Amino acid sequence: MQPQWIKTEHHKANYETFHYVPGAIASGRFAFISGQLGVEEDSSVSDDATTQIARAFANLGEIIKAIPASPRDVVDITTYHVGLREHYWLVSTEKKKFFGDWDPAWTAIGITELGIEGLILEIRAVVLLPSIA
Repeated sequence: MQPQWIKTEHHKANYETFHYVPGAIASGRFAFISGQLGVEEDSSVSDDATTQIARAFANLGEIIKAIPASPRDVVDITTYHVGLREHYWLVSTEKKKFFGDWDPAWTAIGITELGIEGLILEIRAVVLLPSIA
């Protein structure tokens, strides 16, 4: 079975330039979401950490909605941080706003840099697809 690629208008330019696909549905039961960044639709990156982190979660939400699924279907996230100790609580706060009382498994990894200057966070996720009745 071939995977089904998840694409959105927001990611169209990245797909055309870098062949970046924001996610894939595999075996009809799971969706794997590529790393979502705190990049605005105009490709700008905020200098404000909270704004950038909130944008990364908003971008994740856009892909989840395109599946279609909801944040409560996310079973695992991995976050990659430039400045893990500095931004951990900001990410934790935005994660709580995004997921509410839902707590997917979470691994936070400190790294030295991301692909675009100034980025501090990338979020990868695994979604358990809602049952189709």
